[in-house]
Amino acid sequence: MTSLFSSSSWALSKIPDLSRKVFLVTGGSAGIGFGIVTQLLKNNPAKILILSEKEHHADLAIDELQKYGDASRVEWVKCNLQDLKEVDRVAKGLKEKEKRLDCLVSNAGIGVGVYNLSRDGIDTHFQVNLLSQMHLILTLLPNIIETAKENAEARIVLQSSDLHRMAPSSVKFASLDEINTDIGPAYLYNRSKLAQILFVRALVRRLQDGSLGTCQTSNVYANATHPGAVSTKQQEQAEEAYGVAGKIAVAAARPFMKDPITDGPLPALFAATSPDVPKENINGQYIVPPGKVTDPSSQAQDDEMGERLWSLSEQLLKEKLQ
Repeated sequence: MTSLFSSSSWALSKIPDLSRKVFLVTGGSAGIGFGIVTQLLKNNPAKILILSEKEHHADLAIDELQKYGDASRVEWVKCNLQDLKEVDRVAKGLKEKEKRLDCLVSNAGIGVGVYNLSRDGIDTHFQVNLLSQMHLILTLLPNIIETAKENAEARIVLQSSDLHRMAPSSVKFASLDEINTDIGPAYLYNRSKLAQILFVRALVRRLQDGSLGTCQTSNVYANATHPGAVSTKQQEQAEEAYGVAGKIAVAAARPFMKDPITDGPLPALFAATSPDVPKENINGQYIVPPGKVTDPSSQAQDDEMGERLWSLSEQLLKEKLQ
């Protein structure tokens, strides 16, 4: 079903008026996440919540956002995605405080980088890029569903990558031991990006069959996106992981990379704001630049693997949050 939907003309100028809408963007203080926030702010939202770890970075981001709109509409929420108990506290606090949530953009992520364990003893790529944001999404899902009921629709966006296509063929998502095996910087990243697409598809299945303990709903649109090659500080992680070779590769590629403000955010902004999403029922899909639905890899379409991922993730969340 490659390129089923005609969105090749999507552009920043097509973002509609966002009056009264509330957005939450993880990793919104830097890189593509900051770019997403700048473009949302230009279009009159009621509120944008930025979730990130470092207050200094958030302060700098909010100062810079004054160039793009009313920065008083932007609020920072401190959260370390490498600490599930902190994610749990933050998510529950937001659930009580933010009754309206039109779109949650899960953009935060660790790039191609060295293997590390989180505070919870889980590979940081898997925890930050998938597990913590899965918990955030599921905790806030009742608010998102209620917003959809009251305002026709609501959305969830996960920032994935076309590098999911290079995830190892051995990936099963069968156990924590598998997740905590150091398979190298690139494969750790690729695997986590694959997990995001599988999660989106599994989430949509559950929303549509009512198996999450909520009523069946078809007007919460959850999609995964690929931003393209964008110049951000994530490339510094690759330089650290691969040393001199990494620095040479990044230096050679950076001139060809997209701008994180004007180009990098396009697919996520399409998924978050375009009227075509409900119009064309774009749900559980994979969106590439500038805003085009296409097929992810065969692994990413393996629903059996997606169910294993969901089961493992649920198990880990239950164990770590006891």
